[in-house]
Amino acid sequence: MSTRSTLAAMFATLALSLAAAAATPAGGPVTVEYVDPQGFTDIREGFRRPRVDGNPHLNALRKHFEKRVPRYLAAGQTLHIRVTDVDLAGDHRAQTNPWLLDVRLVTNVYPPGISLNYTLKDPAGAVLRTGDARLRDLGFDIGSGGPVADPYRYEKRMLDKWLYREFGGKR
Repeated sequence: MSTRSTLAAMFATLALSLAAAAATPAGGPVTVEYVDPQGFTDIREGFRRPRVDGNPHLNALRKHFEKRVPRYLAAGQTLHIRVTDVDLAGDHRAQTNPWLLDVRLVTNVYPPGISLNYTLKDPAGAVLRTGDARLRDLGFDIGSGGPVADPYRYEKRMLDKWLYREFGGKR
């Protein structure tokens, strides 16, 4: 087989793989979409410009939704969440030491907040419920927020409380 035909076969295989991946649904009962994340209140990492692709803040929240939401859904139901703003607990404060640029100061002055809307569908795709939520946890620093090593523990606890209130107890 010539080099040219080998390359052509590789590109054809790649194209078919990409087409199959695009046609395949996400596979999970929850999808999370970030609407205009460049305009979010707080997705930057330190004083660097915010990036959307591979952003650790957005990735952590997406993974949390994907892990927690299925326990609240009946078999076959799907939930599409559109996040319209994220404001993490704490804030980056100007430091005199250049090595401290990535330090986030977490105090009760900077509570976490997330704005979102959602669509819950049954297995046939019919809309069961839609809604909007503006979450803010003013008492986030009272009590246990979760594992201290988790930098998103306050946001995750706030989301867990909302999921429980909105979609009921564990199934």
